[in-house]
Amino acid sequence: MSDNRNRLGVIDIGSNSIRLIIYEAGSDRTSRMVHKAKETVRLGVRRDEHGNMSEQDIWTVIPILHKFQDICRANRAAQIRAVATAAVRQSTNMEDIIACWEQETGIAVQVLSGEEEAYYGFLGVTRSLPAHIHEGFIVDIGGGSTEISYFKHEELLHSTSLPCGAVNMTMQNGGRDTWNEQSRERLADKISSQLQDYPWTAVHAGLPLIGLGGGIRALARMERERRHQLKPAGDPFPIEADTIHFYADALAGLNLEERIHQFDLAADRADIIVAGTMILSTVFEHMQCSVLLASWRGLSDGLAHHTFNIAQTTQRQMNGQ
Repeated sequence: MSDNRNRLGVIDIGSNSIRLIIYEAGSDRTSRMVHKAKETVRLGVRRDEHGNMSEQDIWTVIPILHKFQDICRANRAAQIRAVATAAVRQSTNMEDIIACWEQETGIAVQVLSGEEEAYYGFLGVTRSLPAHIHEGFIVDIGGGSTEISYFKHEELLHSTSLPCGAVNMTMQNGGRDTWNEQSRERLADKISSQLQDYPWTAVHAGLPLIGLGGGIRALARMERERRHQLKPAGDPFPIEADTIHFYADALAGLNLEERIHQFDLAADRADIIVAGTMILSTVFEHMQCSVLLASWRGLSDGLAHHTFNIAQTTQRQMNGQ
């Protein structure tokens, strides 16, 4: 039986979903996933005129946190690390939200800045990249923001967070079924305009783009099935530029039901995948990347790696090593 001190539950409270992954630490600074769970939410879409998250959204999270606590106990994970990203970060009543959740559940939730979110995504993905990749970009397309990073030789050199994600851009640019040429151009122009503020995104042409997030994982699954290929879940899956643009066009040309049936998408992914794919296509083209490598790792893996490293370093210091 595993020592429960070696098990950690990571809760990621995002704009589109709340995820739990339970990790077990190894003796060689590695970790493995032992359980995962997900609940779909749409946090932040009902903000009032002052930018406050609605009471309905705030209280929707509480039973999910209780459920995840029970799962952690059942899987002998003694420690929980919970973080919130754009949906809470962009809410005027952020402090009240966090205080309510902690009072009702006992879970202290850390609100990550955009830069912290990018950093943990970097930590999560770079340890699993093929050995020949020493330099590249990372894009993490969430529900309420998109984090972009540039790394070289295992060092994070630049990062930024754009307040544009698959959920909020769907709400602002046409909704579930009404994507047309004008709404697509409007979204692409919005992303391109924001990228102009970060010159480092346009001076490293030809590098791979490592893609994180549920939308990119869905895109990789769709493309694997189209190619009739299967790859181990831990391998980054390569997707070429033409394929990205193909899906951006094909998905936007379908209504919600057609996306669900033609691409075997869950409804809670099909309604936001157009915006997510448009963001990806615009970022990829702006940075003139060579290939997209869709990763199955991300923020939670980085948080687990960071937490276990702190614990192991502290233990070595206590042992006088």
